[in-house]
Amino acid sequence: MSDDRLARLEDMMGQLVGMVGKVLAEQQDMRSDMNAMKSDISSINARLERVEASQISSYESIPYLLDKTAEHDRDIHAIKGRLLKI
Repeated sequence: MSDDRLARLEDMMGQLVGMVGKVLAEQQDMRSDMNAMKSDISSINARLERVEASQISSYESIPYLLDKTAEHDRDIHAIKGRLLKI
């Protein structure tokens, strides 16, 4: 082989090693990012479970509030009826 051809192959091998190193470094960064996203998702899921739990308790209180509102409306209607008779 000629010296020029060997030099060119050597340069190409150097470029290839550099590209492989860059790909491996970026792959490691992507793994780190994925681990961070998994942690974030776990945190979001925990918060979502707390929100769902509080929402359930809100749904349970709605019928009570509706009953109390109806009771107060009935009382107001009765009081207005008495006041208008006077």
